[in-house]
Amino acid sequence: MVNIFPPIPFSKFKIGKWGSKIEDEKWISTQPITTTTAAAMQIVASVPRIAYCRPNLIKYSQFKFILRDGTVVRTWTSPLFGDDYIFLADPDGKMIYGGFVWKYKELLKDAIELIRRSFT
Repeated sequence: MVNIFPPIPFSKFKIGKWGSKIEDEKWISTQPITTTTAAAMQIVASVPRIAYCRPNLIKYSQFKFILRDGTVVRTWTSPLFGDDYIFLADPDGKMIYGGFVWKYKELLKDAIELIRRSFT
């Protein structure tokens, strides 16, 4: 299977509108992305087959830890499909970054642990 999503240069990453539902907008952070958060996003982006997820799914996630810049790391496992999700959120609980994997769950867990060791 070919990954059709090209890597994103996070220096040019901007929060935009996700999907067509207005409900998603209330889940998207408007705070600027810090260097620490951008580095955490790069680590998550290195997980094979990571895909972006809808911002409204953050409401199901659970708190894991806080980065030194105040960004909150949250995770969730979908009960329907078993996908593992990671969310980087602002202190208000709004999504800065969100992604999920199905096949490479262990690599995502390793990435989360690397983020914990490097940025907390």
